Amino acid sequence: MTQETFTTHITFTTGDTHKEDPITEEKLGSTITRLLRGPAAQMGMIKEFRIVDSMDCTVFLVRDNNVVFPQPKKSK
Repeated sequence: MTQETFTTHITFTTGDTHKEDPITEEKLGSTITRLLRGPAAQMGMIKEFRIVDSMDCTVFLVRDNNVVFPQPKKSK
């Protein structure tokens, strides 16, 4: 059985982009945490990051350090 892989695309505030090597589902959480709370995020260097599946469908999108997709649930 083949494990699904995910690719992370990062856009920096300078306009430069970076595509990370594909990762498995087990590493998704640590990748998201690193890009939301890590040193580059703390310094405001990341404009956007997008995680896509093997069919190039967006599964997670953050812009200006705010989760855009999936839409966060609103508290009542």
